[in-house]
Amino acid sequence: MYWIYLIIFTLIVFVPTFVRSGFYIFNMTQAQEFVILFLGSLAFSIFLLMEKKMKKNLAEKSIIQGQANRMAKDLRHSYSYIGEINRKLDILENIALGYPESSKLSHKNESELYDSIMSAIRLFGKSEQFALRFVCLPEYTLLKEIQSNPGTGFNFSLENRKIEVNYFESAEFIVVTSPKAIDNIFSYIVIKKETPSQKLDDVEIMKTLVAQALFIFMFMRHKKQIKCVI
Repeated sequence: MYWIYLIIFTLIVFVPTFVRSGFYIFNMTQAQEFVILFLGSLAFSIFLLMEKKMKKNLAEKSIIQGQANRMAKDLRHSYSYIGEINRKLDILENIALGYPESSKLSHKNESELYDSIMSAIRLFGKSEQFALRFVCLPEYTLLKEIQSNPGTGFNFSLENRKIEVNYFESAEFIVVTSPKAIDNIFSYIVIKKETPSQKLDDVEIMKTLVAQALFIFMFMRHKKQIKCVI
């Protein structure tokens, strides 16, 4: 493009040399002026065309860049999603393979049985404040509670609520109960919301986790002979 301007500029400079006579009704000076005007107009027209083309290229580049950024964002989101899914599968696998091989368990071994479930609740619940509780019907007697932050109690009770509804929430809490009770004992997870709009993405998995916790608790109950008085 710059070579075209240079050539036109050179021609304009040498117009007086090339145009030495008039043309039709125009004298020599007028002919030179019209030739210079023509060459200048030609250069200006080329400039406008190139500018229009450049703006079009910039617009297309901006569109392509936007598409590339969206693709990169989607790719990062996909990798993040795949990583999260793999992490969830690892946790669920650890839970599935974490059943005790013997009823002779120490307190440490018993705590380790619930660790993978608590880690899964933290991941799926997206909260650092929650508790896993085991209660006895029909008086809702608390038999055992495992807190994410020991010493931080929640002022929440299931009394006067239908436990058949396995998932419900309030302005402050999210609650997931086990699908069924075993020997009048059932378990539930209570999660303190970090924001009023917080929701669970994997409610069914949370139900599975709370059911797994109940199975482990019942296993330990038979070992310790924990009684549930009706």
